[in-house]
Amino acid sequence: MIVRGTEALPYPSRKEFQQLRDIMYQTQSVDSPSRLSVLTAAVGSIIPHQFSACGAFSVRKCELQIGHSSYGEEFSYLYASRGFLTDPSIQLMQTTRFGFVTSEDAPAIVVPREVTSLKLDFGIKSCLSVGIRGVLGACTYFAFSNFDHKAMPKLRAIMQIISPHFHLAYLRALTTPDQPPVETPPAHLTKREEEIMRWVAEGKTNWEISVILGVSLNTVKFHLKNIYEKLGGVENRWSAIANWQSQHNELLLPSVRAHCHSAATS
Repeated sequence: MIVRGTEALPYPSRKEFQQLRDIMYQTQSVDSPSRLSVLTAAVGSIIPHQFSACGAFSVRKCELQIGHSSYGEEFSYLYASRGFLTDPSIQLMQTTRFGFVTSEDAPAIVVPREVTSLKLDFGIKSCLSVGIRGVLGACTYFAFSNFDHKAMPKLRAIMQIISPHFHLAYLRALTTPDQPPVETPPAHLTKREEEIMRWVAEGKTNWEISVILGVSLNTVKFHLKNIYEKLGGVENRWSAIANWQSQHNELLLPSVRAHCHSAATS
C-alpha cells in the first residue's frame, strides 16, 4: 500500500538539526497531560501551523484518544468519534508494522468527501498526520494543519527525526503513579556502539561517522544494526537515539552536556 517512503526526505542542515536537538531536550519536561502542548508547539518553532493535536491510538480497539488539541472541542469530538478512521496514517498503523507512518505515505488512499467537507467547515486546509509505533506496540498520533504546503517534505522529515521522542514523552505524560510504564530492559552497548550513538545524536551521517572514527561505512552500518537489535528492534537511527537516551539517562545532549561542564569548571 505504501508507495512513498521516507528515504528521499531532505536531511536537515546543521542549524536545523541543532533546533531539533533542542526540541528533543524540551520533550523531557513533558511529564503530565497539561504539558502535551509543549510537543506540538515545539514543531511550530520550525514549521508554523495553526492547528495541532496529539493522542494515543489503540490498534486492537480501533480507538483514538485525544490528549491535546487546538482544533477546537467540536471538531476534535467529531474527528475522534468517526473521522479518524479514514485518516491514511491511522489506516497504515492498522495494516502495517512500520514504526513511523504519515498521511502522505499512501496517496492512493482517498479520504471521503464528507470528511474533507468537515475539515473545510472548520477552516482546516493543509494537513499532515503522523503515526508512531513503539517497540512494545503502543501507538501515538500527531497532527498538524494549516501550514505552508511547500513545507510538507520538511515537516515529514523533522517528524521522522523527533517523533520517537514525542512518542516516549506522550506515554510518560499519560502514566499514572499507580501504573508505571512498561519498559524494555536497558540495552548494554559496547564503548564503540555508545560512541557511534553520540555521533548520531549530533546529526552525523553514517559516512561522516566512518570518517571520524577511521572505519569503513559498512562497519558503521554493522554497529548500527546491532544497536537497533539491542534497543528492542527499533526501526531506524532516530528511534534508537530516543530509546537509548531514555533507557540510559542520556537526557542531556552532547553539546548541552559539554556546555554545562565548561560552565561548571570555569
